[in-house]
Amino acid sequence: MSQEIPEYYLGTRIDGVHLNAEQLNVRSTDLNDLIGSVSHTEALFNILLNRLPSADERRLFDIVLVAFHAGWGVLPPTTLVPRIVAGTGVNTAQAMAAGFLASGPYHVGAIEHGMKLYKAIAEEFLAQNKDNPTSADVEQFAFDATARRIESGEILGGYGHPLLRKDPRPIHMRRLMCEMNVEGIYVDIYDGVVRAMLDKKGVVPNVDGMTGAILLHLGFQVEHGTGLFLHARSAAMLAHIIEEQTEMPYQTMRRFMFMPIAMPKLFNADFKKLNKKFNGLRDSKIFQLMKNTVNSSTRKAKEKAAEKEQTDMDTINEHRKARSSAPVDTSVLTGNAGSIDRTTRQKGFETEENITESLTEEGLFSEELVSDCSSPELLAGAAFFLSSCLQSMTENETGEAGNAQKSKTEALVNSALELVRQAADSSNSSDEN
Repeated sequence: MSQEIPEYYLGTRIDGVHLNAEQLNVRSTDLNDLIGSVSHTEALFNILLNRLPSADERRLFDIVLVAFHAGWGVLPPTTLVPRIVAGTGVNTAQAMAAGFLASGPYHVGAIEHGMKLYKAIAEEFLAQNKDNPTSADVEQFAFDATARRIESGEILGGYGHPLLRKDPRPIHMRRLMCEMNVEGIYVDIYDGVVRAMLDKKGVVPNVDGMTGAILLHLGFQVEHGTGLFLHARSAAMLAHIIEEQTEMPYQTMRRFMFMPIAMPKLFNADFKKLNKKFNGLRDSKIFQLMKNTVNSSTRKAKEKAAEKEQTDMDTINEHRKARSSAPVDTSVLTGNAGSIDRTTRQKGFETEENITESLTEEGLFSEELVSDCSSPELLAGAAFFLSSCLQSMTENETGEAGNAQKSKTEALVNSALELVRQAADSSNSSDEN
């Protein structure tokens, strides 16, 4: 799947239609070849990165999207705001738009801050020009770079959580990556940053910190982060909107309208301090003893979660220890990545050839097409082909590939000239009449 725009194509490098056929293209591939052949995850990966993912890449991308897709009731703005707006009676599209507008650097957009941190550390490491770096070298460099940022008072995105003392997702996702044997410089940087944040500030990563490293590992840009988060979270937005509209209309809004009236002190309280007091009470020995006495199932659930977390951490630490002396591929930082995962095609899309149309001696355009087009339309088509010619000529390829390019360019020029001739003839006929 090449970045080059196919011939006779009315679109962009992302998608569009052909001039001579009822054909829709996505990244130079017929959409019908994708429908029924690839999953939504694979199609999303393809339209963003211009290639289909390998099996491991698809699974990693799925992990990210599933981690983002739920909303947790009326706590996060991206589900609270759509519910409140839906309660006013607006349509679904307006409520969804409100949810998208509820994202910012402290919620949803935090993933981009985490990705920028990892990118900056990666660039600093690359600037060292260290020969044959190992995983341990990268992790230690990330630890030191993070420690310097903490000492300077910099706030690092992707770590800590306003509601949770410990986000349960990052450890689970990191353990899955160990099972998949996912290795890469951004994964090592993430491990170093996590260790530094825990050691220096006692803060653990949240889902943004983990998923940002995965997206960079997959080859996404920082600018993809917020959009992908919102793409996945839109599922929760829609579910909450429908529930508000059908099962409990206006209930969410009435709850929050009632709060400042019934509990003005609580509504205007410093929730950061209140949260610390609540967590302190919840963690006290007396409260835990009372809770365990009243509800043994809660205690068992907590013990089970703690055991699973410890098992996951043991798996992660063993994997990191085994990988510490492994060499690190820094080519992904210079844009010359050549690993199998980054080039594998699936589902029969193995080549990088563009979708082309056959060239015949009878011409590229049918009489029906010409008769249905006005002079301005024909001239517009000529302008399009001429611009394609100019783009092709700038490639300046040599050898067999250059000869093929030259042939295609000549065919485009001839087609453009034929359209101009037909446009002129059509204009002449109109003038005579």
